[in-house]
Amino acid sequence: MRALPSCLHPLRLSLAILIALAPASFAAQADAPAAPQRIVSLAPSTTEILFELGLGERIVGVTRYCDHPEAAKNIRKLGGYIDPSYEEIVALQADLAILLTSHHDAKRELTKMAVPTLITPHDTVADIHEAIRLIGEACGVPDRAAAMIGGLTHRSEAIRRAVAGKPRPRVLICVGRDINSDQLAGMYMAGRNGLYDELIEAAGGINAYRDTKVAYPQISAEGVIELDPDVIIDLVSHIEPDGRTAEQIARQWAPLRVVPAVRNNRVHVIIGTHALRPGPRYILLLEQLARLLHPDAFREEAAHE
Repeated sequence: MRALPSCLHPLRLSLAILIALAPASFAAQADAPAAPQRIVSLAPSTTEILFELGLGERIVGVTRYCDHPEAAKNIRKLGGYIDPSYEEIVALQADLAILLTSHHDAKRELTKMAVPTLITPHDTVADIHEAIRLIGEACGVPDRAAAMIGGLTHRSEAIRRAVAGKPRPRVLICVGRDINSDQLAGMYMAGRNGLYDELIEAAGGINAYRDTKVAYPQISAEGVIELDPDVIIDLVSHIEPDGRTAEQIARQWAPLRVVPAVRNNRVHVIIGTHALRPGPRYILLLEQLARLLHPDAFREEAAHE
């Protein structure tokens, strides 16, 4: 058998191929987009995700509503949800603007201005997890995002196990009303097929509002009586220093004593922005709901620890 020419010797051939491919490989790495370092967040929920992922130092602009964690209050404010200042975003030399799926106008305007955007969903628990994954991937911290999602999933599954097999009360969640009014009017409730509906189910309850047509229906006091909930959860983002206390807010439901929730003292007021934002702190609301709906389950859990 004739010997292969020295240039075709297997070992030398392999080395030659590696050397030939190396420049292309280096070029591909050089062309890979760098992780964004100047990020603008146009929603409180995405701001919270960024901080939870340890990316707070990269945020250069947020909305006027981004107030959690405390450090977010010190970041430059760029307007609100529907009126962001696009000129300021460009002036900040943002290399990524994180938006929600409902930010249609912002997406269009920022694209015109050549500002890179990332669209994140926010309607369900799965959406929140996907937003975390997308932000983690875009910002070069996918492992942190995976760990964060894993932690949220673990806590959620622990809640489901604790309430498994328990009777399911009919729950009505009020997501908005005028707490400074003496009248129970203009109340917006959590409808079906959304984040709150999922949280009620995971916490061991059933949504008292069964119609699937409207995400957040507005109902009257008479409507609450007709729904006849076993538990009412009144969500309040915050209370002004000179405003009503949680106990006073709960007592505003007293005129509806015909409703089981009111008659049996199962009207609960939850205060905090976490309860009204589709972000990673949804898990806090889920844990609160579960303990309010099934306090015995958690007393049993504590007894076994």
